[in-house]
Amino acid sequence: MLPHKTQNGFTLFELLVSVVLLGMVSVMIYSVLNVGIKFSDQGEKRILAIAREQGLLSLVHRQIKSALYDKGKKGVILSADDTTLRVVTMAPLIYRSAGIVLAVYRFVEGEGVVYYQEKRDYYNIDYDEDYTPDIEDMAILLNDVTSFSASVEEESGVVTVLFGDKEYEFSPRCGIDLSY
Repeated sequence: MLPHKTQNGFTLFELLVSVVLLGMVSVMIYSVLNVGIKFSDQGEKRILAIAREQGLLSLVHRQIKSALYDKGKKGVILSADDTTLRVVTMAPLIYRSAGIVLAVYRFVEGEGVVYYQEKRDYYNIDYDEDYTPDIEDMAILLNDVTSFSASVEEESGVVTVLFGDKEYEFSPRCGIDLSY
């Protein structure tokens, strides 16, 4: 009788099961990595949005803090209504060498955009406390804003800014006057 040779190897069924298991493991790894990448992108977008919001609030704070005091009017030269904030400030964003500018912030609710403009000739009589520039003349400062409004307390000059769902108060320093 001839010795029986044992064959080593895999059957077709074993090979099929291993390919299916390998495919399942690959799909799971891909899903985990894909979720991680999406989560990372959302986190980066949120961090960028927070940085932009903080930049806007920092600019508003700096400009209100540097607002000018007019002895003739006996108050800080700033005004606000529902969608527009105006402040004569020594902290310009665009015309840094101008020294003193009229900074105007304007929010367009339908667009969710905060626009910005500076006027070097802040003393122009056309720029009263109701002055509202045309949108075409303004630059986009921030997109995707849910809400932005400002109000001014007449006696103290404290500006309350509602930005998104939070409220911020900024006080002018009032160390500069225009009585000369």
